[in-house]
Amino acid sequence: MPSSIFNFKKEVNSKKEVNSDTEVLRRVVPRQSWTKIFARVVGLGLLLTAGWEVFWRAHYFIPDDYEDTPAVWQMQRERATGDATVLIGSSRMWEDVDLTAWQQTTGRRPIQLAIAGKNPRPVLRELAKDESFHGRVFCEVTPYLFFLMPEAETENFMRRAHAQTLSQRASNRLSMMIERRLAFIDSETRLTTLWRRIPFPQRTGVSPVRSVPKGHVMRADRDAKMWARVEKDPQYQDLFRRLWLFYMVEPQPSLDEKPPSASTAYPDLANIVDRVAAQVAADVAQIRARGGDVAFIRFPAAGPVYWSEARGFPRTLSWEPFLAKTQTAGVNFEDYRQLQGHSLPEWSHMASYDSGRFTRALVPLVLQAMGCRE
Repeated sequence: MPSSIFNFKKEVNSKKEVNSDTEVLRRVVPRQSWTKIFARVVGLGLLLTAGWEVFWRAHYFIPDDYEDTPAVWQMQRERATGDATVLIGSSRMWEDVDLTAWQQTTGRRPIQLAIAGKNPRPVLRELAKDESFHGRVFCEVTPYLFFLMPEAETENFMRRAHAQTLSQRASNRLSMMIERRLAFIDSETRLTTLWRRIPFPQRTGVSPVRSVPKGHVMRADRDAKMWARVEKDPQYQDLFRRLWLFYMVEPQPSLDEKPPSASTAYPDLANIVDRVAAQVAADVAQIRARGGDVAFIRFPAAGPVYWSEARGFPRTLSWEPFLAKTQTAGVNFEDYRQLQGHSLPEWSHMASYDSGRFTRALVPLVLQAMGCRE
């Protein structure tokens, strides 16, 4: 049946063959230089791609910056065997520790398995169950995430990491090859992300969706640093600060105005710490039985973020009982002058230019603390 769009009686430059049943149109393809047309299309595509790349590089994006996906995490997880040094935690361990500085200090490059915004305890549990692992684990403790956040989100992340198909693995490696060369290959530059970022007026009674924007750059081995824009752009820096305040629900008075005490602590904190410590102690025991060990670290925070954590989780009710019940070593930034005074532009994470100096100060302290346990 002839198409309704092309059911023409006549057509210029066409020849018609007619029989008793149908009319058949034979199109004559215009004579063109298809090589030139192809070259122009390719050239235009390259020009537009180059323009897009230049645009995003002018907005702090850089090549060799990888998206942190379960597939990228899994590549490092597969290296965590034998006597490897493994770092776990959430975004402070991920962004504040400089893997190169750690390697220069100890002679060994650690494996970065921290997952931003997630509870690290499921990762510790998996390492404890892994008979091939008998190394050292250094775990970050951000109180709200470590003690309160449900483990399901971390477990789901790890499940997706472990369950990759061959095609997914190949796709991940292909994506990393492109990310190594091009700055605009980033989740923040996608049209869907840009659309969500448009500040449309909110309908009455509708709360805005608060998602953490890009705050880091990450190398292929998950060595992450704070993104330059967070350090240099005051408006973008303020966006993060307002986000942390939003999560805190209410304004945060200073510790002088409202000191930490049992009355400011999170409800039922003692029982929460007891339950978590019991789970962690079992995991630590398994790792120690194979010759490994575990130590915990409290990373610096500042301003309202620090005030909120200090009041909600007073160290005498959380940090100190936790170490005692798990019989593990711990380093708290509050106890060491060399771990203080570093730049925290948005109160929660360290500026990239300070992470190396901070790491070189941290490593001897955690190794000495762990050595005291051996």
